[in-house]
Amino acid sequence: MTLYTNKELYGGPCSNGAIILERGGPTNFGRTEVVAWPVTDGPTPNANIVGHLRGTFVQVDNTTNRAWHFSLGLVFENTRFNGSTLQVSGTSGINGEWSIVGETGQFNMAKGTIKRTSIMDQGTSRISELRIHAHYTPV
Repeated sequence: MTLYTNKELYGGPCSNGAIILERGGPTNFGRTEVVAWPVTDGPTPNANIVGHLRGTFVQVDNTTNRAWHFSLGLVFENTRFNGSTLQVSGTSGINGEWSIVGETGQFNMAKGTIKRTSIMDQGTSRISELRIHAHYTPV
């Protein structure tokens, strides 16, 4: 399944990501953010929202590599998987791979990965592709 975080917004009145701790310095080690990104079935502005990716991430590399530890829940809100979730965790850069570490609803016993790739980065806005590879026992 391929989905998109269609618009990660880090500023302005419609922001869906916030910095909750910022240490500053050349690497910003320890910077912590909280997000509630809409997840859509396409990368275009008129794509259908199928859920939200909510959680936190912390910058865990004290070099300029900018590695982050992500702890996120993908909550589905469309009719097919409504109320089902995938819990994901992983350490990567903006582009990277996360492990599916938990699940609820239709994704009973899910295991797999989500590969995130930034496909549009413009100022304080980003769109990312989420390639979900999961094995699960349908309920």
